[in-house]
Amino acid sequence: MTKFLRMLGAAAVTVVAGSLLLGASGAFAQSPPSPPSRFVGTVTVNGQPAKTGAVVTAQVNGNACGSGNVGDASAGGANRYKIDVPAADPAASVQCGKDGDTVTFFVDGVKANETGTWHNYELGQVNLTVTSSTSTATVTPSTTGTPSSTSTVKPSATPKGPNTGSGVAGGSSSAPAWLFALLGMGAVAFGIGGVAAAKRRN
Repeated sequence: MTKFLRMLGAAAVTVVAGSLLLGASGAFAQSPPSPPSRFVGTVTVNGQPAKTGAVVTAQVNGNACGSGNVGDASAGGANRYKIDVPAADPAASVQCGKDGDTVTFFVDGVKANETGTWHNYELGQVNLTVTSSTSTATVTPSTTGTPSSTSTVKPSATPKGPNTGSGVAGGSSSAPAWLFALLGMGAVAFGIGGVAAAKRRN
């Protein structure tokens, strides 16, 4: 009986020890998640510091992998950003960074000129610059309603009335020359007649 109890105890110890070993091996098999790759830097838009609150997003292989805001307290400055880009996780539906991957940045949806390289063992310092193509409406002046060149209209000469031969020409008070000549000849003839009549009386 004592021998049987000893054998039973030994079996129980073996089972417990085996369970502990299996649990430990399972725990060691699950590796801890890889740390993210952190990127920091300044943000400049069209040569000016980015506005506070502008959204900076990171993409790896076309997948959205982290975002941050310009001017957050953790960013360290008014026009600075900070983004933690996660490591690739086989269990996740969206795969992010692994060592050497290119990280693309966007500021309020506009692609930055600079990119980063995913390394989770060093801090990525990338100062972002964005050239925003703001469309400016060009107003073309319409030719409709444009005043044309003003032509100077000269007043026409006042028309004169027709010469009726009555001594008054179109309202003018000056008599024609032939009328004066006729009157002169009449005066001369009257004078000659007067002289001849005086001689006859004598």
